Amino acid sequence: MATISPYLDAVREELTAQPSFSFAPDRDLPRAPARHAEAGSGPRVLFVGFPSDYSLAFLLGLLQLDVHVCGIVTSPGAHPAILGDNALSRIADHLGVPLLRTWRINDDHSRIDLAGLRPDAAVMASFNQIVNAPTLRIPQHGFINIHPSLLPHYRGPEPVYWAIADGAERTGITLHRAVAKVDAGPILAQAEMALDPHDTSGTLTRRLVGAGVPLIATALTALLADAPGTQPDLRAGSYRPSVGHRRLDEAESVVAAERMVRAGVPNMPAWTRIGGEATYVLAAQIRDATTAGPDRAPLISFPDGNLALLAVSPSCHCHHDIEDCPHREDARAR
Repeated sequence: MATISPYLDAVREELTAQPSFSFAPDRDLPRAPARHAEAGSGPRVLFVGFPSDYSLAFLLGLLQLDVHVCGIVTSPGAHPAILGDNALSRIADHLGVPLLRTWRINDDHSRIDLAGLRPDAAVMASFNQIVNAPTLRIPQHGFINIHPSLLPHYRGPEPVYWAIADGAERTGITLHRAVAKVDAGPILAQAEMALDPHDTSGTLTRRLVGAGVPLIATALTALLADAPGTQPDLRAGSYRPSVGHRRLDEAESVVAAERMVRAGVPNMPAWTRIGGEATYVLAAQIRDATTAGPDRAPLISFPDGNLALLAVSPSCHCHHDIEDCPHREDARAR
């Protein structure tokens, strides 16, 4: 049976109501009654992820299945909040299961801890460490990884960003068997969708999660049955790297600049300088006019048009949130 908990039902409802999802691993939750959830039965499944909207949605979806979530694994190096009381720690306490904060998931101590939970399978939804082959073999049937792209396209750490920034027409979400090569394992379940011309990374992530959560049962059933899945042709796909705060006025066109803005919201906004000060752009609009218009929005001119900066902030809105954020190119160059 599924894990039964009014607290988790309320958390799920609140999260699902959000129009935009973030990958930032700093989500907090109301305090929960400790060990009040009625644990699910069935296969023992580890969850690996972060206290982010993206990860939490899949954890909450997993808890609706006939499985026993026997532990939660996260990575403290991704965000300072992970070392303290956060969404994952509160859910783990509520379930009465261990929360393993693993600095290095592949070292001997971490593998001993993971093996001690006797998992049949593991489900991973966003993680900042590459899991090696010996660790992947700890669960009897292996790991599922949930990747927000239509694999083999957009392998790598920032697929939602690049799909928008590149102007892709379609993307998707893929649940695949994790192997010791990034986003390369056999596909167990997949959903495809069209991008909306107004999508930000936040709204697209929300829609991808909505399509992906119903696929957990299918993928997990296949994993537990040791199904071979469908091997992706990596030669026909693509890999894109990590993204920092990209400089908006260095875009090749106004169309590319507008996509850069939408791709950066909410996790890694593009930036420019206004009056000599670094400014992060949260919303923009393409305009043909050479004037700022009635809203007096600042303009950046490109050969094919002008970009009006409709919403800006002095804050980078990532977890550094400092004047010289190391994710910004000119800050890294210092």
